[in-house]
Amino acid sequence: MTRVIRARTNAGRLAGRWDGDVAAFRGIPFAEPPVGDLRWRPPGPVTAWDDERPAYDVGPAPLQPQPSRDSIMFHTNFADRRALVMSEDCLYLNVWTPEPSGTSGGLPVMVWVHGGGNRYGHGGQEIHDGRALARRGIVVVTLNHRLGALGFLAHPGLAAEDERGASGNYGLLDIVAALTWVRENAAHFGGDPGRVTLAGNSAGAAHLCHLMASAAARPLFHAALGQSASGVGRAEGPLPDQAAAQAHGLCWAGEFGDRDITGLRRISGAELILAGHFGPVVDGRLLTEPTDDVFGTGRQHAVPLLVGSNDDEGSAYATLDVLRRLPAHSGIGALYPVRDADEACRTARRFTGESRFTYPVWHWARAHSGRAPTWMYRFTRTPPLPPGLDLAPPRDGLPGYGAHHTAELPYVLDNLDRRSWHWTAVDRELARVMADTWARFATTGDPNGGALPTWRRFTATEAMVFGDTDPARPGHLERPDAMRLLANLPRPL
Repeated sequence: MTRVIRARTNAGRLAGRWDGDVAAFRGIPFAEPPVGDLRWRPPGPVTAWDDERPAYDVGPAPLQPQPSRDSIMFHTNFADRRALVMSEDCLYLNVWTPEPSGTSGGLPVMVWVHGGGNRYGHGGQEIHDGRALARRGIVVVTLNHRLGALGFLAHPGLAAEDERGASGNYGLLDIVAALTWVRENAAHFGGDPGRVTLAGNSAGAAHLCHLMASAAARPLFHAALGQSASGVGRAEGPLPDQAAAQAHGLCWAGEFGDRDITGLRRISGAELILAGHFGPVVDGRLLTEPTDDVFGTGRQHAVPLLVGSNDDEGSAYATLDVLRRLPAHSGIGALYPVRDADEACRTARRFTGESRFTYPVWHWARAHSGRAPTWMYRFTRTPPLPPGLDLAPPRDGLPGYGAHHTAELPYVLDNLDRRSWHWTAVDRELARVMADTWARFATTGDPNGGALPTWRRFTATEAMVFGDTDPARPGHLERPDAMRLLANLPRPL
């Protein structure tokens, strides 16, 4: 029989459950539901409750479209055994702790932000389960934030409502609200609010990069860990300013026949999230200038940083159309050749991965390494995808996805068993080493220690390689010449 464990927060009492030797509290509200007139407003404080609140199940996921084939595989956990329940009332988080009594108050905390391209995902996905990391002596928090237009719409009507004239980035503000909740409540779960690592993959990594540039967010975390994306050096170029973002918002609103915010608030959120693509902008409240400008002048949050990417980031996204957009540059032909059809497929896959994922992460590390300790990794392991998912789409023309975007996720969180794939002893040892390393970084701000080979700090190309013949070995970025070329190409790519 599952044992119940109790804890308190500043808003009220909770009843969670033991999951082996870790206590789990799920579906904890951390902000006021952003519904009705609170749609497209900064999150407000959660309302206190009187009775004990059950915290056995995750809260509703943010509203999001039905996932495509690629998003099912690479952004959402298609292996989840639970049906996806969605709601605009979605601001909930989950806590795993090995010390639920709160008496120690000294455990490091990792706050995890999911990926999903600002359109998909939620903190309750089984692949993000925090039990395995919590068993390593840290408190793990996963969270939801608003997605799509509900999370990132900028609009002149919203700016007119805001005392600072700001609009957009409501999803980022949700993350800040969750971090504020952690600062105020971590000690109740045995955590130290002065030792918080903000971590995430894909869009979640880009979000934490932006928060490193935000003066408002800096007091809330003390180390950063980003996987396979960045908020600087992006292929799209710097973040749009308010004028551009609001113009995009007005164009989107026109699809619904009503550009007025009052009218848009009357439309079902489930309808609104189906249209458009949205992400962070220079909103005037949380981000007051482009993140690239902050990093470019060394004014970002000076915290220890661990970042990296996978060797086949582009395998799920590459199309031959990208080759038509290759800019004219003297070095393009040598690094991205297109001499026959097979080579064109390989180059499309490589250019997509390097321009959208690998280069921005390298740029992030390069921009930060002179300000605070920085480490970079490369993930090279091809996971054992099940039949039907182990071949890249026909547009690619190449067998297999390789070390694809998000391939590292089940390893770094030591959650292989959350996916019913044919894992080997090599996979399990790699997961153990990576999860130990991620936990050590959250604990000390340095990934070195234990049985891990010495991980040299990043200065230009140094990287720890995970997934080769050894679980980890010191190495280098695979194609530094390509990184230097991409640094000199105009944006957008």
